[in-house]
This record gives sequence, C-alpha cells and structure tokens, in this order.
Amino acid sequence: MSTVLAALDATPAANSVLSTAVAISRSLDADVRALHVGYGDGAPRAVAASVGVPLTVVAGNLVPAIIEAGEDGDVLFVIVGLPRLSGQQPARRTALSVAARFSKPVVAVPPEERVRGSVRRVLFPLDGTRGVSTGVRSLIAMCRAADIEVVAVHVFEAKTVPRFLDGLQDAAVWHDEFLAQHCAELGVRLRTAPGPTAPALLQVADEDDVDVIALGWHQNLFPSHARVVRHVLTRADRPVALVPLPDPTQRSDQER
Repeated sequence: MSTVLAALDATPAANSVLSTAVAISRSLDADVRALHVGYGDGAPRAVAASVGVPLTVVAGNLVPAIIEAGEDGDVLFVIVGLPRLSGQQPARRTALSVAARFSKPVVAVPPEERVRGSVRRVLFPLDGTRGVSTGVRSLIAMCRAADIEVVAVHVFEAKTVPRFLDGLQDAAVWHDEFLAQHCAELGVRLRTAPGPTAPALLQVADEDDVDVIALGWHQNLFPSHARVVRHVLTRADRPVALVPLPDPTQRSDQER
C-alpha cells in the first residue's frame, strides 16, 4: 500500500507535520509512517502514539536519513516541518535540502498550519511551459482520482501578457487553448492572476482556500534560481509541496 512519510523532530512543529501527513493519507487512501532522526525521541514518539502512527527512530545525518527512508518504493510523499526562523530567513534548510536531492514530492508544513481532516483543494501553478505541465501531470491525476479539486493558476507578468487579450472573448479563447495544451482532460479549474508571481500565488491560495500549494521546480538551489519557491516557503501559511520536474533543460519562469 502507498505510504506518506512524516519526518518528525522534537519541536511542537511535529504536530502540524503529522496532522498534515494524516490528512493527505486519508485523502489518498494511503498509510502513514513517522520517522525521527537522532536522539531525544520522547516528544515525537508521543506525537506519533497520539494518533496511532508507527514511528521509526534512526541515527545519522538528518537530510540523508530522511531521503534514504523516503526512497522506499511505497512512499508517495515526505512531509517535513518549516520552523519559523528569526528574521524570516528565506531558505528553510531541511525542507529545501531534502527536496533538492529527493526524487519524489516533499511537502513542507509551517508550524501554525491549520489542522484539517483531509485535503480538499490543491493549487498548481502552470507557467505555460511543457516541462512544468508534464512534470506535475501525474500528481494532478492522482488528486483528481481521489476527488480532490485542482485549481491551476497561470500568472501573467507584464512581459508575458498576450497582446491579443483585448476582451472577454479573447480571454475565453486563450483559457480554452491553455487548458487544451496542458491539462484539459484532467478536469482542473483554471485561474489567471497578474504578477509578480509569488505574491499572486499566495493571494490565489488564500482566495480559493486551498489546502496545499504544489510548486514544480528543477531542484536548483543556486542563489539566482528558485526565487518563487523560496518566497512561497518563507511566507506560506499552508503546506507547500515541492514537486521535482523531470526535465532540467526546460526552465520555468518560477525559477528564473
């Protein structure tokens, strides 16, 4: 059976991480396992026991240990915490370090995450490149098969607004063509929003009350890359799924 793996530390954030893992597993009809890396496992063991989730405790370096456990064939996602750091430092080191080296989606959970019983709605930004839409297609299909609503959003920056969008009829034609090119058969709802990209994604997520924001990215942590990912991780008040894109030769606007 498919599994959601929750990486629990010894902080209060473990509650939010495990609650999110349980909500995702319930929506996808999957099992939940918990993992704690290191010593001082009393707090995570109590959190896991409170909801009847088995906990594995391993020694070793945090990031490699999480990746090794997550590469198990039945694991769909790894759920990690996003501790609020002083000064709102942009790179949540554990989440990004795991996500940059992991072959599967990593869901990063802020400590004040609202506890919900299941996942009802997921936001997928689509920038209009084939690499992004192809990379997240299987995850969109998984959500739709589980009766999770998928909201796709395309953000127009000033330089990317098509010149022919002069009225409602033109916008409707563009809308239909965009869906046909990227995800028409998957039954998603498409929204558009004016940029800048990162603030627009957070605003749409709030307006549509989505449970998870799913960002496709090329796992590139150089300073000039993944700016949208870093911004969203720093400011999101809900889980953010970092979805690895399979073709690193196709860069999206999200990472420029």
